[in-house]
Amino acid sequence: MKKKKKRSSQSLSEPVIALRKKKRTCVRSFQQQLQLSFSSTQPEFYLPDDCWEHVFSFIINPVDETEDKNKLYFKSSLSLVSKQFLSITNRLIFSLTIYYPQLCFLPCFFHRFSNLHSLDLWFASSHDLDNNAAIALALRDRPTLKSLSIFGIELKDANYVSSHYVDSFLSLKGLNSLKFRYSKISDDLLYSIAREGLPLKTFVLENCIGYSYHGIYDLLSNCHGIQHLGLQYVDFLNNHHVSRLSLLLPDLVSINLSKCSKLTKSALFTLINNCRSLGEITMESIYTTQGIKISDILKHFDVNPQLKFLHLSSNLLIDDETLILFASIFSNLQFLDLSFCNNITKNGICQVLSRCSKLKHMDLSYIYNLRGVKMNFVVHQLEVLDLSCTNVNDKTLNEISKSCRGLLELLLIMCDYVTEKGVMRVVENYTQLKEIYLMWCRRVNVDVVVSMLSSRPSLHVFSSRHH
Repeated sequence: MKKKKKRSSQSLSEPVIALRKKKRTCVRSFQQQLQLSFSSTQPEFYLPDDCWEHVFSFIINPVDETEDKNKLYFKSSLSLVSKQFLSITNRLIFSLTIYYPQLCFLPCFFHRFSNLHSLDLWFASSHDLDNNAAIALALRDRPTLKSLSIFGIELKDANYVSSHYVDSFLSLKGLNSLKFRYSKISDDLLYSIAREGLPLKTFVLENCIGYSYHGIYDLLSNCHGIQHLGLQYVDFLNNHHVSRLSLLLPDLVSINLSKCSKLTKSALFTLINNCRSLGEITMESIYTTQGIKISDILKHFDVNPQLKFLHLSSNLLIDDETLILFASIFSNLQFLDLSFCNNITKNGICQVLSRCSKLKHMDLSYIYNLRGVKMNFVVHQLEVLDLSCTNVNDKTLNEISKSCRGLLELLLIMCDYVTEKGVMRVVENYTQLKEIYLMWCRRVNVDVVVSMLSSRPSLHVFSSRHH
């Protein structure tokens, strides 16, 4: 019985085997035909590398740098298509950011992207960096590098490896932007950069330790082309230091002195007076109330037409008297951030709005005494107004809307005293309004607002439920 069963199974498998052979033959025949067809048409679809470069350059390095995530994902996936695409995209990558890399692989990255102009390195720990000089050597192989930003590096004095890094920085003769953030550097590094005379236009030390005022002064004394300077979280920097440094910066365009706890408004006005090309100042989170008399400032002060951007969030040194002075000397001011500045009142704000006729963006968020603003003037060019987390109510909103008819964007996030009635009145007055933000407004029924705005399809309402 067993032998018969075995024969029966064998006899049944013979047709299956024959069918499989026939199927494989058909597949091979189809593949051969497809291959011949592709080879005969391949020249018609062939594009040389330079044509692909023109196509990819619009994707990888667009003119408009405001890219969404989908474009970024598509950019990174191009290199996975073929070895040809990988080679082309590598040549077109000019800017690279590497987060917490394995040090042994960094030289390979540098070798792969041979045309890098901008490099941003983020290190999780500086411990391994002291035992690996390969990165310093790899940096020397990037002579085209123009911008270098390093987060979390530790360059100790009299350290053999650190000297390799200093030498590698100095070998980048075309470097015009150098940034150290959350790092430990030394005056020796700053002295070396100063002696080499690198063509720096941007220099930033953000929350760094290990250096002193003398190192900064030496560097700025020798690098005369600095246009953008950042010295954030510098505890030792005082008004006298800023006064001396400002005399070394004739071409300064922007400066960031946030979190410098010893500075007062004297440093702010010294910069404005000494650096006549200065167009942007950032002095955020300064809590010193000590200041100088406004009358003393006006004795030696001229109107500054260059200053257009002021970032003064979380400042105790800004009061109404200072705002009135701003309004009189900054005729071309376009951006003003006064968020969290609770030493100012509605009177000072009205002075700025009435006198700064070119103001386009104003941030008044987290200021708690704005209710009752009276505006008997017209603000022609204001486009963005942020009133988030303030005590404005429907009446205040209506008063503002009568004066700011050209507003394009209004932020009312967490405004607990605003209702949908006040919002609709604002929308009626703001005929050009494009965006309104109503997140977490407890008294606003967003569904009602959205339904009533169905006739305004160009106006976008942003809330926790609607977009």
